[in-house]
Amino acid sequence: MTMIKGLLTAAAAAGAIALAGAPSAWAITNAEADYIKDLTSAGIAGDQAALIADGHTICSALAQGADPNTLSQTYFKNSGQISHAQADAAINFAKTDLCPAG
Repeated sequence: MTMIKGLLTAAAAAGAIALAGAPSAWAITNAEADYIKDLTSAGIAGDQAALIADGHTICSALAQGADPNTLSQTYFKNSGQISHAQADAAINFAKTDLCPAG
């Protein structure tokens, strides 16, 4: 499955969002474990480190003012492997599991 970061990178190249670096440590937090569990429940699978990095990329994009619907559409459009509902879920899970509140 194509990872979100790769999909969002294409959007960033078009000026849609800005990407930030992902944490470099592999020890995952409880929030990151929840994110992986939620993605799996939605049928989204892949390398855990990449998925976690993608989730943090989503949070960075949202913090910089990216529209969640635009991120979801970009993910869906570029993946060719997930449904609209899965794309929405990936964005929502990042928001609820990983992104700082407020």
